[in-house]
Amino acid sequence: MKVKKRSKPVTTLVPWFGTNRTLAENVGAALKGCSWVAVPFAGGMCELRHIAARTIYVSDLHGAVINLANVLKHPRHGVLLIRRLRRLPYHPEVLADAQDRCREHAEARDPDPIQWAEDYFVAAWMGRSGKAGTKGELSGGFSTRMTAKGGDHATRFRAGIEGLLDWRAVMPRCTFDVRDAFEVLAAAHDATGHGVYADPPFPDAGRSYLHNAGSGDEERKWHERLAGALGRFQRARVVARFYDHPLVRELYPAPAWTWHELDGGRAATNEARPEVLLVRNGGAT
Repeated sequence: MKVKKRSKPVTTLVPWFGTNRTLAENVGAALKGCSWVAVPFAGGMCELRHIAARTIYVSDLHGAVINLANVLKHPRHGVLLIRRLRRLPYHPEVLADAQDRCREHAEARDPDPIQWAEDYFVAAWMGRSGKAGTKGELSGGFSTRMTAKGGDHATRFRAGIEGLLDWRAVMPRCTFDVRDAFEVLAAAHDATGHGVYADPPFPDAGRSYLHNAGSGDEERKWHERLAGALGRFQRARVVARFYDHPLVRELYPAPAWTWHELDGGRAATNEARPEVLLVRNGGAT
């Protein structure tokens, strides 16, 4: 009997715009030795499986993705969510209904968390890949491929569901919260053994996000504020991910920040883009 090999782990909770799929392991390596890590921009969360900290505090203003993570983490609700997703057909009406309900969940005072998690997963994985987290994440059409070239979208959707089993092994170390990044950074203790991983909206490229830094002077002031919030840490280790950009060069100068240029970075359009990982070396045990 031929034994079927287990498929590779799904690298992102949802196919987030600009997610760090290919280079996530570098974040884990940079935070090695930290026992507590704050992640104030959760996004697709692909870095979490590479962060070995005992405790990870994960936050984002995007309530839908945080709700999905909290439901998946729950010992009973997570199992129920996977079962419900497995029963769904891959069909455009399923996507359209889920998108409509996601809009309702976002406005509701007390939405059903399991239904919201199911609907958002469908919206993210049945729709066009890489739109999760953007202003248009609930308006994309049904994702199909009318050629034998490339992967099959229905298979991708099913793989995303089965990947949730791997994510449930990551979640117990994590606390998920809907909280402004600047509040998280202000509350985090600057202590040896602590770490911070920041993957904010990039200058210019990050304007497509639902929760972005604005544009023009507003964007510059937002990034100046972020650089100040990250720069206050002297004992904790801070790691930040960006595209190489003049504003980033200005706000995160060497030698205060150690620059690591990463090969393999890609834009949302899949074209090569140089990425940098910036590290402020606090102590870690």
